[in-house]
Amino acid sequence: MKSTEMIPVLVALTLLAGCGARQDADLKTVSTPAEAASQIERAFAGAPEETRHAAGVAAEALRRGEYEKAVVSLTTVRAATNVTLDQGMAVHNSTLQLEARLAAEIAAGNEAATRAYGLLKAMKGK
Repeated sequence: MKSTEMIPVLVALTLLAGCGARQDADLKTVSTPAEAASQIERAFAGAPEETRHAAGVAAEALRRGEYEKAVVSLTTVRAATNVTLDQGMAVHNSTLQLEARLAAEIAAGNEAATRAYGLLKAMKGK
């Protein structure tokens, strides 16, 4: 089989393998800051103290709407070594939720959200 013929087969196998993936609530996309905070806390419960602390700070900042603090904490957690799949997904989902929240707040004229969004974009570039 030629390599170009293998691409559709590999895509199909990847999709099929994903269908059997665990349907754990820890990996689901979150729809509120509170869900994002809870997911981060669960994912990092067994992490080393420094990383677990940063995850806790991020979770609390998400709950309280402390956007700049949430950005910095999520960036710190994301940079941690030995991050598991669950932890990486929790950070990703929380970042997406934060971006959505920031967009809504920016549209409402929230200057703190505008600053936090700029900070988030700068930190994503690193």
